Amino acid sequence: MIVQKYIFFKTGKIILLRVEFKMKKRLKIPFLLAVLLINCLCALAQGGRDSIRTQKIGEVRINADEPQKVFSGPAAVQQITAQQIKQLPTLQLSDALKYMSGVVVRDYGGTGGMKTVSVRGLGTQHTGVAYDDLAITDCQTGQIDLGKLSLENVASLSLVVGLDDRIFVPARLFSYSSLLKINTINAIPDKPFRFRIGGTVGMYGLYGLQAGVTHKVRSKKRDDRLFFWNLSADAMRSKGNYPYTLHYGGATDSVSHERRENAETRTLNTEFNAVWQLDRTQRLNVKLYYYNSARELPSATIFYNAVSHQKLWNQNAFGQIHYHKYFNDRWAYQANAKFNYDYTRYYDPDYLNLDGFLDNRYHQHESYLSNTVLFTPIAEKDSIRHLRNLQFALAQDVFYQQMKANSLEYAHPGRLTSLTSLSALLEGNRWKLNANLLLTYVNNIIIENPDMQDYIHLSPAIGGSAELTRDLHLRFFYKNIFRMPTFNDLYYREVGNVNLNPEKTHQWNLGLVLKEAHIAAGRVTVSSTLDGYFNIVKDKIVAFPSHNLFSWTMLNYGKVYVAGAELNTFWQYRITGKYILRLNGNVTYQKAVDRTDSTSKTYNHQIPYTPLWSGSASLSLQTPWITVSYALIGCDKRYALSQNIPANEVAGYVDQSITLSHDFDFRKSTLGLKLELLNIANKHYEIIRNYPMQGFGLRFKIVFSC
Repeated sequence: MIVQKYIFFKTGKIILLRVEFKMKKRLKIPFLLAVLLINCLCALAQGGRDSIRTQKIGEVRINADEPQKVFSGPAAVQQITAQQIKQLPTLQLSDALKYMSGVVVRDYGGTGGMKTVSVRGLGTQHTGVAYDDLAITDCQTGQIDLGKLSLENVASLSLVVGLDDRIFVPARLFSYSSLLKINTINAIPDKPFRFRIGGTVGMYGLYGLQAGVTHKVRSKKRDDRLFFWNLSADAMRSKGNYPYTLHYGGATDSVSHERRENAETRTLNTEFNAVWQLDRTQRLNVKLYYYNSARELPSATIFYNAVSHQKLWNQNAFGQIHYHKYFNDRWAYQANAKFNYDYTRYYDPDYLNLDGFLDNRYHQHESYLSNTVLFTPIAEKDSIRHLRNLQFALAQDVFYQQMKANSLEYAHPGRLTSLTSLSALLEGNRWKLNANLLLTYVNNIIIENPDMQDYIHLSPAIGGSAELTRDLHLRFFYKNIFRMPTFNDLYYREVGNVNLNPEKTHQWNLGLVLKEAHIAAGRVTVSSTLDGYFNIVKDKIVAFPSHNLFSWTMLNYGKVYVAGAELNTFWQYRITGKYILRLNGNVTYQKAVDRTDSTSKTYNHQIPYTPLWSGSASLSLQTPWITVSYALIGCDKRYALSQNIPANEVAGYVDQSITLSHDFDFRKSTLGLKLELLNIANKHYEIIRNYPMQGFGLRFKIVFSC
């Protein structure tokens, strides 16, 4: 551990030297104190290693999230496992998220169209995406395009809204209003060697190839020491030239039948994971990721013009390292580091400017370091009366972001951010209480403007749950978050406003959880959750047109109130030992209104693209020969603009699909087949106005593993 400790001090010193000349003198002291406090606690924890009071810890699992139907902690958590993904009509990560309550997926049509997610009316920038507990970021727009994330390596998806009771995590995971957690490895492989290869074909020029290999080596001298790695690749190509109906007026006006143009997509995902379990108490993980795509972007289908020549190229590469160590039953430590590079090029040859075209190129870099200490003064065996568990976690994250672009007023905007998180978890026999304080320090670094304002903000959060009966639980939370303006908001030419303030968000939630209840002699299992919530977004960043349609300005002018309710339910009926019927369903009511100016025409109107009602359901029948699943997604009408008038209305829709799947076992090998019948009613609808979605389609997938 001396070597690990030296590396930590050395790494922290390098970062301090890098930013020292850019920080004001009055801000160096709190920054240094926060980093030094983490170092002191790490040293204290290491000193406890030789304590007489020790405990043998069982073999460490790859991920603490266990697949379960209902989470009874303070946060509202929804989870979709890899087995459930196999039974749903899913090609991309965004397809699976459509079956979660409170989630609005903004899909711009086609395989290559951008997919972003908004949770509980708070906007895409308020939803974080964590890939194996380390955040995926985009400092340019703050939006993560979920269309570029593959499902091939996903073991489970979890959407956490509120205050998670997993406190032994980096501070950055507490900085989002909601968090989408993508877990790629849930358990140690059971075989020394595994190989997987698969292919996907579909209508409208869709085909893909997936391959992966995993190798595990266990020490012959110590059964608690092992090493395994996996390498996977996923390539896909799609023409996306599906037919759609173009309306030239109202419902009774003329229409024409067109095909989507300029929609071809080519993507490549590669990922390498290596895991060293040094003993039962410590582990080191390494992940390398690379993504490359070339996409044609279909334009909005506006009346007689459906032609587009826009193109988008994207390259993303990152490497991340995770290390954790349990010194004894009281102290634990983890360190995380990540470097991220992202390149984006957007080309529009038809853009109406002085050059006659638009060719924007962006280079993003991020360096990230995190240290977390967990202290458990009271464990279950040391319980005091009704107190079972008491934990404290202190996390310090530091990251530096920089972007270069040929379209920015300032050539080299940068941002140094420090996040310090103090969490506490108190658990009794029938209740749980969780609290968090997040201190955020942001230093915007612009060479051309050295007097940029710095920000310091303290965000409190508290949550709890209580057991009313054996199966019924009550949960609540309050969480305060603020969102920094993106680089586009601040510096984008003819749009940016360097004086923007961060958005402040307040979240309240009160819910009931019915854990798995067994009825009918245990043949029927039922679980449900019901949550009511209220959110307030202050200093909302909005865009207003100035002297023409191509010149806008960003202002802190908005205020949004969001009130809603979510119902999730799961039913399972075991007909016989090998015949199982499952039903998953959710429905969301969400009133998200503009409360900025009482004299405005949009006051108390529903914010754009937020339906009042939405929901989904999936029904699957599992038999020894085949699994048949029916999936439905429904959405109420929405409005494309802030004013809720008929001219801005986007019609609601219902999308129905059927999936047939089965896994054939041959000795030590498995052959999986999956046939998807998409949008079986062939309904033509739009999620984003003038971006039509695909009608009826077929997809077939085959996977061989051994």
